[in-house]
Amino acid sequence: MKQSVLLSISGKDRAGIVRDVSEALLHVKANIEDSSMTVLRGRFTMMMIVEMAQKDGLGALKATLSELEQRTGLTVQSQILADTEAEHIPQEPDCVITVNGADKPGIVFAVTDAMATLGVSIVDVSTRSRASGSGYLYMMALEAVAGDALAKLKTKLKKVSLDLAVSIEVHELDDDVM
Repeated sequence: MKQSVLLSISGKDRAGIVRDVSEALLHVKANIEDSSMTVLRGRFTMMMIVEMAQKDGLGALKATLSELEQRTGLTVQSQILADTEAEHIPQEPDCVITVNGADKPGIVFAVTDAMATLGVSIVDVSTRSRASGSGYLYMMALEAVAGDALAKLKTKLKKVSLDLAVSIEVHELDDDVM
């Protein structure tokens, strides 16, 4: 019987982290099914779902992850997924929303509030703030599932764009391209 486990891994960024983690998982025959990794201000963070061949392999996984923490200085958290979670088929995004403008508090809230009130689901989000001239430039990209609310979302985000004085664009994803 198979078991899926969610892993959250973080630590100071350096070359070789993905190799070290994947090697440890290979040692216990854990298959990496889904993963997302990024570096935030010199801190590496990764989330992944791995599948173990047998539920009794969880002890070996925990021991391997503990050894990985000791050897590398990474922090690893694990959470066993229920069968219904492991079998969940994620929604595919049908649009990408980009936000650019002067950095200020409230951008993420205003954009995501507009999305949530329409029932638009966020699949992935990435943000960056960079020094630019006399201030900071803020950039955000969101992959989302808007479905039938796409036209309303575009209208609502135009108002948010004006209120915040930032540029917001909604890009529809073409099924033929995906």
